[in-house]
Amino acid sequence: LDLSENNLTGPIPVELTNLTNLTSLRLRENGLTGPIPAELGDLSALQFLDLSDNNLEGPMPAELGDLSALWYIDISNNNLTGPMPLSLTELAALTRFHFHRTGLCIPRDDAFQTWLDVRPEVDTRDAVCAALPSTGDAAVSPGLALALGVAGGSLLILSGAAALSARRFRGAAQAARR
Repeated sequence: LDLSENNLTGPIPVELTNLTNLTSLRLRENGLTGPIPAELGDLSALQFLDLSDNNLEGPMPAELGDLSALWYIDISNNNLTGPMPLSLTELAALTRFHFHRTGLCIPRDDAFQTWLDVRPEVDTRDAVCAALPSTGDAAVSPGLALALGVAGGSLLILSGAAALSARRFRGAAQAARR
């Protein structure tokens, strides 16, 4: 199914998962928005997936790791964020994986790194996720530029790459009210 370059807008319809024998889905260069539907992981015959050059956002769904026949995926040029799901290591047939110009990052997990080493068509430059701090109070989120929150009627703006835990956020909000 090739619906590329058709000026499609809105979210990817989950009804596509009714096409149980679908082997190729090409939706590149449209105006698709929203997240990649986790239900795409139900397309067990899917071998080729191209969602590039859209306005998709959010994380990459872990359910895509269920696509055991998938050998090609291109999700580049989207607003996707966060670490890639570890379930991708289940994709033994995957040889081509394009995710440039997204906010996705590669987990530092040893099994994931080993899996990537045998994928000839994966460009991993500058895509490794930042290490998490050891304190447990903050979580590093790739691409996080600004976090906004309201606590007790006060607006708190945090900048940088760390997001505070709820406990530390409440403390910072109380200090901001003073």
